[in-house]
Amino acid sequence: MTKRGAVELQGVNQMCRPWFDSTLSVRSFGLLFLLLLVVPFPILAQKNEITLSLGGTPSQSPGFRSPTPGTAQTSADVSLGANYGHRFLDAGAAAFYGEIEFVALPNRGLTAATATVPQNYASLYVAPGLRLKVLPSARLSPWVAVGGGYALYEQSAKLSNGQNTTNKFLSRGVFDFGGGLDYKLFRFLGLRGEVRDFLSGNPNLNVALSSSTQHNVMASGGIGVRF
Repeated sequence: MTKRGAVELQGVNQMCRPWFDSTLSVRSFGLLFLLLLVVPFPILAQKNEITLSLGGTPSQSPGFRSPTPGTAQTSADVSLGANYGHRFLDAGAAAFYGEIEFVALPNRGLTAATATVPQNYASLYVAPGLRLKVLPSARLSPWVAVGGGYALYEQSAKLSNGQNTTNKFLSRGVFDFGGGLDYKLFRFLGLRGEVRDFLSGNPNLNVALSSSTQHNVMASGGIGVRF
């Protein structure tokens, strides 16, 4: 090979080297990414979950004793939920999680033929608790949960007769229980369907209700991230 040919070949190698280096880097990164998805390294143990959900609660007809016996009509409403869970025990066939459940009902309409009641009210539930998940490593995992915490009710500024009210907020305790199914889409992403009941003291409906507690049953579906 002539000296000129050697110089030209060296120039071609120098021009091609950045392309080969970048291609090698992309391939190496892709291989590493696949290994992270497939190989269950302990450092990648997914002990935490965050789930955002959207659902609803059905209408209700709570009875009241005074001022005149009758029944109020509470409308159905959309529920907005968020859940954080941390796995603290994994026994293979089952796993235990500590969790905090947040659920909001933004606007439940209220009417009553024989009494003056708020036009609507909103609800917020915050309930720490425990969750037992069966077959946590499977694609489909059923679970049950139980907990308790805080309920906040906010009634509308106006009553059904148009009068204003200043007694808007009421705090109650709440007991939370329910169950659902988790479906694993990918290693870090999944879907959830669930039904929960938040059993609490009554909201302030401006009447004497027949029962001292109220069931707030909600069905919802959501998407969750594990990390």
